[in-house]
Amino acid sequence: MAFARTEFWAPAVPPRAHYSIDINYLPETSRLEGTGTIRFRNDARRPIGRIALRWFGDILRVRANGAAAERSPGKQAVALFDLPREVQPGAQVELAVEFGASWKLNQGTQSAITAFLCPRLWWGFGTLDDYEVRLHVPEGYTVATSGRFDAGAGVYRGAALRTFGLFVGKGYESAEADAGDVRVRAVFKKEGRPCAELLLKTAVDVVGFYRERFGVYPQRSLAIVPGADYPAGGYPAASALVVVHGQQRMPERPEGFWRWITAHEIGHMYWGDYVLAQGSDSLSWLMIGLGIHADRDYRRARGITGAGALEANYVRGVKQGRDTTMDVTGEQEASIQWDFNNIVTHGKSSALLNALESVIGPETFSGVYRRCLKEYAGKQLGWREFQRVAQMESGQDLGWFFEEWVRSSESAWYRVSGKGCSPASGEFDCQVQVERTGGMRTPVTIVARFEDGSEQRARTERLAEMDVLRFRAKSALKDVVIEPDGAVALVDAPLTGVKLMAKIREMPWTGAGVAAREAYRQFLELKVDDVATRGKLVLMLYDGKYYTEALDLIAPLEKSEWRFMALVWQGHLLDLLGRRAEAVTRYEEALKMPGSPSMQHGQYNMTINKKWVEERLKTPFERQ
Repeated sequence: MAFARTEFWAPAVPPRAHYSIDINYLPETSRLEGTGTIRFRNDARRPIGRIALRWFGDILRVRANGAAAERSPGKQAVALFDLPREVQPGAQVELAVEFGASWKLNQGTQSAITAFLCPRLWWGFGTLDDYEVRLHVPEGYTVATSGRFDAGAGVYRGAALRTFGLFVGKGYESAEADAGDVRVRAVFKKEGRPCAELLLKTAVDVVGFYRERFGVYPQRSLAIVPGADYPAGGYPAASALVVVHGQQRMPERPEGFWRWITAHEIGHMYWGDYVLAQGSDSLSWLMIGLGIHADRDYRRARGITGAGALEANYVRGVKQGRDTTMDVTGEQEASIQWDFNNIVTHGKSSALLNALESVIGPETFSGVYRRCLKEYAGKQLGWREFQRVAQMESGQDLGWFFEEWVRSSESAWYRVSGKGCSPASGEFDCQVQVERTGGMRTPVTIVARFEDGSEQRARTERLAEMDVLRFRAKSALKDVVIEPDGAVALVDAPLTGVKLMAKIREMPWTGAGVAAREAYRQFLELKVDDVATRGKLVLMLYDGKYYTEALDLIAPLEKSEWRFMALVWQGHLLDLLGRRAEAVTRYEEALKMPGSPSMQHGQYNMTINKKWVEERLKTPFERQ
């Protein structure tokens, strides 16, 4: 038989497939075995001759429209099959699959869970597909799946699912409740019943809350199953199937924790399972962050405290000096040895979205959120697309925001550097001076609180290094608080050599004053070895009349391409310090350099060349 041998390629918009699966769980041999069909239509403009299937088992056989498909030899990350005939544009294909896999229950929990109940078409990224699953499990075992059980047909059905998952456990119980047209099922051990009942009740409330807030709930069912023994959170195992750990140890966590984790995991059913992460079948930081933002709204609406403030992980990471740049490749992330998942994927993503909401306003942010759910359902959403939607909804350029949050590890830190009030026409004219000391530029909210108990709010200008805010009040100023609601995560990050270099680059050439001397101290402490940064700092110290510090810093430049500048400016500084004889030797060394070196200092209207140096041999340098 001739096979349509072509290389694997993925349509930009993959076809939506329909899976009809009949599967058996065989505990005596610890296996999953099944048969089924996968149907799809080729909506692309070119024929499909090779398909890829993702499957973890040891048995996989495929027939396409009744004829055997040949598995490609060699080792691949996914199973490649050459079809007996190419599927032409507009044509349909039915794949008959026969499959099997070893699948053992965990000895401790007597349960197992998988996100891949059957072989699934793989295109390199997530897709939404429809499932109809007939499941055969012996008596004494409890199951939960990604589909809603149709008792009349004896099948589990699920529409628009990224993955179809299965949980099987021995010695478990279950309970069900309805959240509108969504069937919620909780599976639990006897000792975990009180917790499971709370999770079930909370899930019904969460589904209703999310549907009202976002206008949609993406699946017709939801299953909550137990995981590890300890109460450490949970994870989305598959579409409409979430795990919550440690249910039998409910008293070790407050009730608010269990309610929060339920809302948190259900949030993933929107982001990552309904709207898909760009370029990956796994959840990205954007998907995680958007899910966290949903559970944050639920926590606030229900008054849940003491759980879910994941941006604290980001603050912790910054204080540890971690590089929290978010836009990293998979290879880069794999090489990171610290807790990137909690600090960046969960923590910083949450902090970013909170800050964005603060910048564009809650109403506009809500519009961004709902628009992404509507326009990207079943599609891939990356942070660039999210930025585009945010800009369209807000009507403003947000490149500055996303560049600083996503593509850098800078953090926001502001401090009140001055405040005061003076009587004015029976009232008080109060001023608050706010200084940016962190690397990130962002507007922050300032609350001025007064002696009579009143308060006023204002926002800083993001471009200002130092901003002065004025308040008119009936009583004197009592206190000033920056970001009282924590919308922008403020963290005083430890200074690194790289950040100091960036800080010095941004500082003005003139007028830096005391800040230049502080930068000098930090430069020495961090042992920064960068010629351009050192050269600029020397001139900033000169400008501030810190001649001894500038002279101390300039010597190493003699061994660089800045040698002429170093010799001449040593002469200048020595002249200003009254050490004329030493200054002359520096000028003489500068004149020995070959060629016609020259440099210009526009801030002082000075052009320094050999003629200038010859003049300095005649008359000492003086400040103009």
